[in-house]
Amino acid sequence: MQLKKIARRQPGKRKFAGFMLIEVLVSIALSAVALLALASLNAAALRYTKMSQYRAVATLLASDIGERMRANKGRAAAGSTEAEGFWAGDYNYTINFAGQSSSVSPPALACHTAGSVCSTRELAKLDLAQWRFQARNTLPEGSVFVLRQSDAIAADVWIAWRDQRVASSDEAPARATECPSGLAVSDLSIRCSYFRVNL
Repeated sequence: MQLKKIARRQPGKRKFAGFMLIEVLVSIALSAVALLALASLNAAALRYTKMSQYRAVATLLASDIGERMRANKGRAAAGSTEAEGFWAGDYNYTINFAGQSSSVSPPALACHTAGSVCSTRELAKLDLAQWRFQARNTLPEGSVFVLRQSDAIAADVWIAWRDQRVASSDEAPARATECPSGLAVSDLSIRCSYFRVNL
């Protein structure tokens, strides 16, 4: 005589069927959100690291032009009423960003050779050309804006560059006063650093 097995239904087993699958799906969704946040954080870190690097280069460039201006103040010569060099505003450079898109050409007179005799004005032209060339080659579309202060022994220096990675809407309010009006910058990818160089 065979005994029939009577299948007994365990109470509550059917009630929790598929619960593990839901747990797995929820954990996958949470992991995906966390990975997306981590990727966004990584992209922002790279973006701000690059921006910090550009600002460090701009600081070095501002220091460079400051030293060049200090070395070539060029007070008026004895018996002459005309000043040259820094005092005459020979280091002023106020061309807008679009106007600086072409390559920098050196001045006609090369003041750095052994036999050259240059005035302070000619030396200022060479300094500006070399400095602009350096800015153009060390920053993406690097541009400069220099204006001597008439009431002080100082100059305002702006260094601008294009950085497509920071042209996002969350940074737009900070950009409003970053560049001078003379650069005429309306492009959100243009960044500026301002320096006051005291001589």
